[in-house]
Amino acid sequence: MHVVDARRRRLSLDNLAELWAYREVFFAFTVRHFKVRYKQAAIGVGWSLLQPLLAAALFAVFLGHLVHLPGEGVPYFLFALAGLVLWTFFATALNSAADSLLRDASMVRKVYFPREILPLSAVAAALADLPAALLVLLGMEMATGGRPSITWLLIPLPVFMLLLFASSLGLILSALNVYYRDIRHVLPFFLQVMMFGSPIVYSLGVVPLEWRGLYQALNPVATAVDDIRRLVLHDTWPDPVANASALLTTVVLLLVGYYVFQSLQRDFADHL
Repeated sequence: MHVVDARRRRLSLDNLAELWAYREVFFAFTVRHFKVRYKQAAIGVGWSLLQPLLAAALFAVFLGHLVHLPGEGVPYFLFALAGLVLWTFFATALNSAADSLLRDASMVRKVYFPREILPLSAVAAALADLPAALLVLLGMEMATGGRPSITWLLIPLPVFMLLLFASSLGLILSALNVYYRDIRHVLPFFLQVMMFGSPIVYSLGVVPLEWRGLYQALNPVATAVDDIRRLVLHDTWPDPVANASALLTTVVLLLVGYYVFQSLQRDFADHL
């Protein structure tokens, strides 16, 4: 007999063991999220490529050509694309995770499984779009004169950081969204502010040096975008101090997110 203890509010080995026991459910939800997102879409996964490419082209025309924003010595289109590839993944993952419990409310009310599987699988489904977008970025880099570099082997580092960051925020927002439906209206504005608060269309170098360490620690998106530009566009290694501080922030936020989710999940079924 399986006993559900709604009082558990901390990450423990029992929690991890339970998630592992339900790994097939996690994979099933991940595949389902991916299929539903592109159901009846004419170009399917092509949207994951088209969005950053079109956005990068627009930014290149208006910000690179007309406003003359610097692109760290590389074509501005390529500079913007490097940031937008990661940003598109992060924004898609967070949007999907925040709405995951409401989207599958009937299952939450009727069937037991670890509820955190829903937002986490939504983030994992968004990750499935990323390899194709990264290949396009690498292809554009070589098309503009770049060459494959050993630094490309560290591309999983910024991806992993954003995966954890999206998971931590997804746990918090999905739980709050059950009780406060305003979250779905606030989230697009939050993402818009966060995008322009991160070095997506401008260089990290515009942030004053004395504030840059704190800025990167509190905003892992900034560190991840700087990493991808260093690795792909400049063939240099990421800043180890900035990455360590950003990863520490992300892990702490993930623990906080898990605690918030566990604290609120007891009454999910009553509010869905």
